[in-house]
Amino acid sequence: MAKPFNSPVLRVCFLLLFLTTGSLTASGQASALRESTRAFYRGDYAKASELAKAHLRRFPNDAPVRVILARAEFAQNKFDQALANLQKALTADPKNIDALFYLSLLAKERSQRENERLYSLAPNSDRVYQLLGETALATENEATQDPAAEIEAEKEFQKALKINPRAIEVLTELAQLKRSQWKFDEAIKYYMQAEQASPLTYEIAYGLGACYASKREYPQAINWLQKAVVLAPDSADGHFALGSALVQSGQFEAAIPELNAARQMHPGMKQAYFLLGRAYSKLGRSQEAKVAFEKVDELSRAEAQGGAKSDGTPPNKP
Repeated sequence: MAKPFNSPVLRVCFLLLFLTTGSLTASGQASALRESTRAFYRGDYAKASELAKAHLRRFPNDAPVRVILARAEFAQNKFDQALANLQKALTADPKNIDALFYLSLLAKERSQRENERLYSLAPNSDRVYQLLGETALATENEATQDPAAEIEAEKEFQKALKINPRAIEVLTELAQLKRSQWKFDEAIKYYMQAEQASPLTYEIAYGLGACYASKREYPQAINWLQKAVVLAPDSADGHFALGSALVQSGQFEAAIPELNAARQMHPGMKQAYFLLGRAYSKLGRSQEAKVAFEKVDELSRAEAQGGAKSDGTPPNKP
């Protein structure tokens, strides 16, 4: 006796049933998205939410409908619910650009509201002045320093320090601002104040090392950068800066492990390979130097061809 599912006719019937069911499901999802979107753009956010929720009870992983629900909740100032639904949409579809876009808008809106709340509760607090200083710097074009924004930021940071002279974050931000302006002695002063007011952090140790390296005071630079690497052993920038300072001070053997650590963490760090080549050359290790310089050439060609970009320059100025 033939098995029921071995019949060609039955197999075709089941295939047609499967395709029909899939088509109906897709049609239902498209309809839910269309209807909830229409309600949203009519300004009927409650109806949009109702339609989206009804659909999501059956198809909880439908990211586009989940995004519409989040947008409707956002429009009704239901920020917690909107956040939860955007996160669910990204769980179902991590590359959903609409979910990412509205999550960014939601974060901005919530940040603005919390800022306003802070201003109303403590208008003359050090935290408010710190926030105003950070806001001034945030308006600065990353490609071109804006002196007016930096002056405004420093003014606000100084107000914060007047209220709380031991504000570690403010001292560190002022130090970083001065370092970005190549005013290394002033930066060192603020870093040292921060270091004396709190346990040493990577940012303080790295900043001090970078300032001393820029002043060509390499023993001091090495001392602080060694501390930075201990505090953040997974920082490629820290290892690179320490390796660079060691090379500049003629300690080529000691520089090699640091530069190797940096390029292992960031294989595209062209400057790490270049300094490795220099160190190997100074030590008479010509073959290893050749390999390092060939890697520099390879990365340069890739960069010129628009391929992988070299990230050899650490974000913080050395």
